[in-house]
Amino acid sequence: MSSNGLEVLIVGAGFGGLTAAIECRNRGMHVTVVETYATSAAYGDIIDFFPNGGRIIEAWDGGRVGRDLIKICINQGDQFEYYKADGKLVWQEDWILEPHHFYRQYAGHRGQMHAVIMEYAQEIGIEFKLGEKVVQYEDGDKPAVVLESGTRYTADVVLAADGPKSIARQQVLGLPDTKVNSGYAIFRAYYTLTEEHMKSPLLKEFCDPTRDHTKLWVAKDLHMIIYTWNHGKDLGWVLTHKDTADIGESWSFPGKISDVLDCLKEGEFEEKLLEVVRVTPPENLVDYKLVWRDPLNTWLSPSGRIALIGDAAHCHLPTSAQGGSQAMEDGVAVAIALHRAKGDVPLALRVFERIRFNRSHVTHMASISTRDGYHNVDWDGDEIRNNPEIVNLPRPAWVIEHDAAANAEEHFERLADDVRAGRQGSIEELSVPAGGDYELSSRVVAKKKPIPIR
Repeated sequence: MSSNGLEVLIVGAGFGGLTAAIECRNRGMHVTVVETYATSAAYGDIIDFFPNGGRIIEAWDGGRVGRDLIKICINQGDQFEYYKADGKLVWQEDWILEPHHFYRQYAGHRGQMHAVIMEYAQEIGIEFKLGEKVVQYEDGDKPAVVLESGTRYTADVVLAADGPKSIARQQVLGLPDTKVNSGYAIFRAYYTLTEEHMKSPLLKEFCDPTRDHTKLWVAKDLHMIIYTWNHGKDLGWVLTHKDTADIGESWSFPGKISDVLDCLKEGEFEEKLLEVVRVTPPENLVDYKLVWRDPLNTWLSPSGRIALIGDAAHCHLPTSAQGGSQAMEDGVAVAIALHRAKGDVPLALRVFERIRFNRSHVTHMASISTRDGYHNVDWDGDEIRNNPEIVNLPRPAWVIEHDAAANAEEHFERLADDVRAGRQGSIEELSVPAGGDYELSSRVVAKKKPIPIR
């Protein structure tokens, strides 16, 4: 069987699932996507994709999808600015680090961005089953899923792209349902700026139609990001804060403006950030518990015909700035492996896992060290004076310049030979090296003169 005859069933229409669907469909496979929610256009706040994820989008339909996407994203970004909570500038670097990143770096409203990609997926003939919840995975020579309605779908390969709550972790991998609070949660919100906001001295800068803002403020155990785009009309913010409450069935709750203000006052954040929160429509505020999932030993079912991808396999915390992009890398890599394996699904998925395992693991674990670095800065010490880039959002070249498609093509045959030969070793030993690390020297593309912070 060639890849053209493959029936691919994907559970979850998030960015990872959509990428896998598009990449498989563009290689001639028959793709069906099952998604619990009927629409995501009104959902969410801000998300960003750095160039390693964005280059995948840039390749779709000769660049048209990327051009459509950048129109609704940050496209007037100048500097990414990093501040102490009180507003003192600590570090700044270009928002777009290299000219070729412009159509590879996307940040904006999650739902609006998703709608653009969803439209392209439908255009190329992907079949969607929206508003349908998967309640059972079935492994075997012909893997299947069962919906809440009782409907059963079979395929040659099933990709579980249904996020950190994926039931595939229990049903496919046989893992216990462990939900571990990371010790933090995020308040997050998005709203439209109006002429009334423009009149406020504290908000006026965010309403600037000529510049998109990308800013981060840091305090002890707290950090806040604000993005603006759409010519000063759209604003999204995220505040990471301590939270040790037990994780229940739901990880997302309505937030309270008063709780956010209490956090900002405790961290002694500058007044304009409190005003950004005060004018937030209460119904737009979400308190989302950040759940930590330990790295998995495998993403594959015993038959090798079901694979977990994206957050279902490696749930990145926001401080990695790579959750969405790594899910997209999974999507293109698994499609290439299925195509190259010419119908041998277990071979394809075993090679896919070895292509992606180490890279996703290193970026996954970096989200913890990056967060802890933000929250434990010694503002009176020598390190922050000599190396202020320790507060930046890490964008190492080995991460953001990565070409997931070329990497998968390069390593497929060698890894396939390893699989066929039954080469022994741990998954880390058998997999492609991650490609780099998050040491300080790799975090800044161009060293700039330190900014006085006292």
